[in-house]
Amino acid sequence: MSTPGEGWYADPRDGRWLRWWDGHRWTEHVHPVAPTPTAHHPDLPRRWALLSALTQLALVGMVVSSTYGIWVDRQVLAFDEEVRLLPDSVTPADGRRIDSLLLSTLPASAWMLVTGVLFIGWLYTAHHSSRMDRSVMRHDSGWAIGGWFVPVMNFWQPFRVVTDVRRGATGDPRTVVPLSQVWWWGLFAGQYVLSWGAQLRASATAAAYPDAPALGYSRVVVDVARVHQWTSLMTIAAAVLAIVVVRDLTRLVLTDRTGQDQFRNATTGLTG
Repeated sequence: MSTPGEGWYADPRDGRWLRWWDGHRWTEHVHPVAPTPTAHHPDLPRRWALLSALTQLALVGMVVSSTYGIWVDRQVLAFDEEVRLLPDSVTPADGRRIDSLLLSTLPASAWMLVTGVLFIGWLYTAHHSSRMDRSVMRHDSGWAIGGWFVPVMNFWQPFRVVTDVRRGATGDPRTVVPLSQVWWWGLFAGQYVLSWGAQLRASATAAAYPDAPALGYSRVVVDVARVHQWTSLMTIAAAVLAIVVVRDLTRLVLTDRTGQDQFRNATTGLTG
C-alpha cells in the first residue's frame, strides 16, 4: 500500500478533526472538520439578513419609546411637585392630562414584546443554522429561546448563547467577547432588576393606603416615575449596544469562512 502524501486527513483518533500528515507521520497540527448542512441544522434562510435589519429597527424603536417615557416621567414628577407646592393652581384638566400621558406609554410594552420576539428569532435562527461550527459550540439551540424564560438562569444564559453564536460563526473556541456585548447584557440585566424593585415598592406603597385608593394610586404613579426614568435611560443604552451586537454578529455569521479556513490550513501546514 502506498503512503499518502502530505496533507490534511481525518484524525484517526477523533473524526471531528483534520490532522496534518507530513508524509511520514501525524503532526500535532489540527483543525475542526467544516460543518455540512443537515436536516437537523438547515441552511441559513435567505431572509435572515432582513430579520437582522428588522431587529435593529425594533431596537431603534425601543430607544424612541424609552426617550418618550422619560419625558412622561418628568411630566408626572413636575405635576406632583406642583400639587405639593401650589395645590390651588392644579385643575382637573391637569390630572386628566397626566392620565392621558400615562395611557400613551402603554404601547411601549407591546413594542418591547415585538422587539424581544424579533431578537430571539434572529438569535435562534443563526444558532440553529448550518453556518455554525458545531465543534466549538457549547449549547443546544433550544437555549436561544428557553434561556430567556428559565428563572434565575435568564440572568446569564442568553449572554452565553450570544457568545456561542460568536464561536460558531468564527470557528474559534477561544473567541474574545467584545466590551459592547458585556455592557449590553449588564445594562439589560440591570434595568430588569431595577424594574422588579420598582414593582415591589409600588405594591408596598399601594398597600399603605387601604382607605384611600385614589391617593395610593397617585403615590404609586410618582414612585414608579422616579425609578422608571432611570430604567429608561438604561434601556436606551442597552438598546444602542444591542444594535452594535446584532450588526457585529450578523457580519460574522454572513462571512464566508471558506477562505479563512484555507488560510488557516495553509499557515498551519507551513509550520507543520
